[in-house]
This record gives sequence, structure tokens and C-alpha cells, in this order.
Amino acid sequence: MKNFLKISTLTILLLFLLFVKDAEHISQIDRMIGNHKFNIFMWELKTLPKQSLDIFKSSKINEIEAINILENKDYDQKKDLEIFFETEVTHLIKEKLGKDFLFPPLHVSIEKPPKVLIVSPRDKIFQKKAVLIKNDITLDEIEIIEKNIDALNLSSIILDTGGFAAYPSIVNMKKNYHNMVSTISHEWLHHYLFFYPLGRSYFKGGDMIFINETLADLFANQVSKNIKYEKSTSDNFFRTFMKETRENVDIFLQKKELNKAENYMDRRLIELQNNGYKIRKINQAYFAFYGNYGTSPSSIHTYHEDLSELMLTYDSFIEFLNEIKMIDDSNKFQSLLKNRSINKD
Repeated sequence: MKNFLKISTLTILLLFLLFVKDAEHISQIDRMIGNHKFNIFMWELKTLPKQSLDIFKSSKINEIEAINILENKDYDQKKDLEIFFETEVTHLIKEKLGKDFLFPPLHVSIEKPPKVLIVSPRDKIFQKKAVLIKNDITLDEIEIIEKNIDALNLSSIILDTGGFAAYPSIVNMKKNYHNMVSTISHEWLHHYLFFYPLGRSYFKGGDMIFINETLADLFANQVSKNIKYEKSTSDNFFRTFMKETRENVDIFLQKKELNKAENYMDRRLIELQNNGYKIRKINQAYFAFYGNYGTSPSSIHTYHEDLSELMLTYDSFIEFLNEIKMIDDSNKFQSLLKNRSINKD
């Protein structure tokens, strides 16, 4: 059993690295980024061997202690926290999927994740390129990179991320216990889907990113739904405001009124900031990134609704997952909806 887990871990690493290296290419944008690009290859080589040694360690803390560590953001107990969440979330996922054994094994590194550079065309909202950026980049350096990319008649933004599905997954320390469970579950599903057509289709972009990310959100909600937490009352204002903003921006862009769209986003940003929201920038790239997630107010696709309705036509989540994971294009997804008698008229 011990040897099997070690071999499984190494296999996952090799497959992941090969896939990432194939997807990389040198471009003008890459040269603008320079040495600010996050080196996933070196991070994996440094992190995974240490994580593999922790496979058979047991948690020294309980849930109450874990919550206290999160609230105090005590990075001195990072390792105990990682082992605790690996154990707890593994149990929750196995329970949800009805499994005795979890593959791939759940591994998490609790640390500040890399930022991400998103590039979109100006005349439509579309994630043209995404590049991981080192998290120690300064605001001045961020603005220089964005300015240089925007000069190519593109829209760009560098954003913080809450997590990233490297292996182990990189998850930021959050004060909210529910959010930690949800994020770790979300990233694990990306690991799981990597071994199936749906996960590998992520790199096709467009609708396949939407389906993968929205499914991961749906899965995370299923795993964490019994964990109590308080929702912020400001969420309703933000969701309504951003949904309205996205819809109006799309109208401007459909009319090819680029300057009006960008001036409108600048005005909406000021309004948000005046309401206490710490958002640095809103542009086409901003909506391209957050629009990937079906639960986001920046999203205009219907995949969250579609996947939620589709899930209800199965007797269990694992039955639903076993079918959806074999899909590798949006046409097959629409066919599945039709076959399960979900009317999209």
C-alpha cells in the first residue's frame, strides 16, 4: 500500500509536469513578464517530496484548534493544519462519493498562491491567455506589465487567486473554515478530472473551462454544505452590481463601442470603491477570469444552472460525476442535457 501511494504520487507529478510543459510557449507577452513568471516545475520539485513524507502522519490538532489557527493566521502551525485538512477533507470527499479509497490522494500546501495574469481581447470578453505570476511582485511591476500588454490592443489584469490545482494544491490560508474546505475540495476535483476527458479538455479553453470550473464549484458546495458559516450581507449588493455591469459591458462590446465600454467600467469601479470594495481594476480581462465560474456574478453562461439541474437527474453524485467526466466538448454536454430530458428552450 505504501509503495502504491508513492508510485501514484510520482505518476501524477510526471503527468502534470509533461502536460504543463507542452502547453507553454514563448511569446511577446511572456517576454514582458520576464522573471516574474511563477515556475511551477521548480515549485513541484521542491514541494512534492516533502509532502510525500507526510502521507502516513496523523493530525495533532482538532477542528476547534484548526479554526483558531485560521483565525490567527498562524503560519507556524502550517504543517499541522495541512495534515488536518488533508485528513478531514479526504473523509468528506470519500463520504460524498461513497469511496473507501481516494485517488488521487488529497495533498494540500497552505501558502500564498501565485497570482495570475489574464489577457483578453478588447472587443470581446474571452480568456485568451492565463499565466501564473510570482506572488511577491510589486504593484508598480504589475502596472508596468499590464500597461505594456494593453499597448498591444489587449486587455490585461494581474489578480490574486484563492488556490491553484498544482499537485499538491496550493491554497491560501483563509480565516473561514468553510472556505478552506470548499477551496481544497474544488482543487482536488481538478486533480481527479485530470485523468478523464473532461479535465484534459480544460486546455481547449472557452466552454470547457466554464464547465470544469463550474463543476468544481458545485462539487465543493456539495462537500462543504453541512459546515455552518455566515454569509456576508454585502454579497447581495456586489452580485447585483457586478452582474449588471457585465451585462451592460457586453451590450457596448456587441455594438463595437469599446471606449464607451471601458469608460463605463472605470465609472463602475469608482462606484464600487466608494462603497468600500477594494478592487483595483475592472476591465475585459477581469470579467474573462471571473466569468469562468458559474457561481460568479461576472458569469453570463448557464452552466451552473445546467449542471445543477443535470445532477438532480441522477441517484447519486458519483453517478453524475462518472458520466460528466467523460465529456470533452460542449456539444457532447448539450447532448447529455437533451438525453437526460433537460429542456433548454
